[in-house]
Amino acid sequence: MAIERISLRSLITGLLVAVVLITVIHTIVAKYQFRRAALDYRIQSLSRVIEVAAQEVLRQARGRAVALGGSLQQRLILSDAASLGLQLDEPFSKGYVEAGYLDLVQLRLYDPQLHLLAASGPHTVPPLPAMLAAQVRERQGVDRFKAAGGLWHAAHGPYYSVLVPVGGLHLDGHLEIVFNPLFNLRGVGEMIHMPFGIQGAEGEELLPPDGIGTDAARYAAVEYSLRGLDGTTALRLVAYEDVDLLYKDMHRTQIVTSLSFFGLTGALLALALWLLNRHLFQPVHWMIGEMEHTLRDAENTLVTRRGIKEVHVVAAAFNAMTARVREIIGELHRLSALDGLTGIANRRAFNQALEREWLRAKRKQAAISLLLVDVDYFKQYNDCYGHQAGDDCLRNIANAMSLAVQRPTDLVARYGGEEFVVLLPDTDATGAGRVAEKLQRTMAALAIPHQASATRDIVSMSIGVCTMTPGKGVSSQRLVACADRALYRAKALGRNRIEFTREEDLAAPAAADA
Repeated sequence: MAIERISLRSLITGLLVAVVLITVIHTIVAKYQFRRAALDYRIQSLSRVIEVAAQEVLRQARGRAVALGGSLQQRLILSDAASLGLQLDEPFSKGYVEAGYLDLVQLRLYDPQLHLLAASGPHTVPPLPAMLAAQVRERQGVDRFKAAGGLWHAAHGPYYSVLVPVGGLHLDGHLEIVFNPLFNLRGVGEMIHMPFGIQGAEGEELLPPDGIGTDAARYAAVEYSLRGLDGTTALRLVAYEDVDLLYKDMHRTQIVTSLSFFGLTGALLALALWLLNRHLFQPVHWMIGEMEHTLRDAENTLVTRRGIKEVHVVAAAFNAMTARVREIIGELHRLSALDGLTGIANRRAFNQALEREWLRAKRKQAAISLLLVDVDYFKQYNDCYGHQAGDDCLRNIANAMSLAVQRPTDLVARYGGEEFVVLLPDTDATGAGRVAEKLQRTMAALAIPHQASATRDIVSMSIGVCTMTPGKGVSSQRLVACADRALYRAKALGRNRIEFTREEDLAAPAAADA
């Protein structure tokens, strides 16, 4: 066909049809490609979010169970075997603060060989899981004084057991706290802000999702399996992503960008009568080249601002969504308040607790005490035994201090390096001194060898003690500063000793009081 036989109308119509077909094909391919990729990535990210949230919820529940065990064992009279069952009934009949955060099922007391001594609770629970019993029996050294626990599944449903050693440094037995994890795991839904349900190991529904109703088809189920002590699936945590909403956002973006493209094409076609070569064929050819390049490059999900607009906008929305997911995961990790080495509270958790207890003591005009503890000649210990031994030493000290300070309101935290801090609300100087002496006795009982120490042949500690009643215009940092001065004096006077705050320490202003 001779070119001169083609009219301008036919040429423009042919070009328009070609551009429209390419646009439609590209839109369809990009639509399904990005919809599938976005949904897959969203599901993977959400599964990770559920995992982090569930582990955090169970970690908090385990901590409350350990706190309940510590509170209960202070009241247990093991010598009175006849009334052990009644003693274990107290959290059910009288109610404990720690028990309010758990759905308690049963409390069971065992001897050191894990023989059952007594049990209480409104439900009948299968015996102690063999995997947990074996785990406890295999422990050696100071590990025997650490709580152990885990999720397990029985015919009646899921349970979570925590075995708390009884007797402090002398192991008299174990107290098992059995609770229903569903009560705590429902909080995962509040953390991720979407419909959430829990299913059993076989898929049976234990906690139905809220907010779905009869419109279940629009939701995609995202599942995360919680494994029990035996390594098998004990619970299935299921979140429901609103797929329709996600697809509607993508569809709306595609419509807007497509209309913009057709508007631009229409303007170019109107100008084609006098600038056909410059304003129609060359721009169309350039845009087609960008589209084909984007389709060929499967790994490149973004184009430049000079390229296809709809792909750029969809990719921007996709990137914004993934950034939000990362932000949620980062926030969950940030909420962690434990020291990575010792497993006790870190400095951030201590600072929050100090401000909270300081304000409470100020309202009540009650005494509050602070112990600042420093491990003597710890640098020399690292130089002599190595940093791995130093880490083990810090872990043993932290564990021993946590066992020695047993009131639920007290806090043992790692302050930094080889320094620890003990916060004692509602405690006067006499009580703080008793705690400090108990810590030194506990440290001596550990008998960790230290050949490089100039004080003793075992690891020792220096303690600075400060007790204050908060007054007007005095910040909590005054308490820390005074305890630090007392600690400095203890180290200057030879270490391995306890020093209390003096009048001149209290008179010296802290920087934060200004």
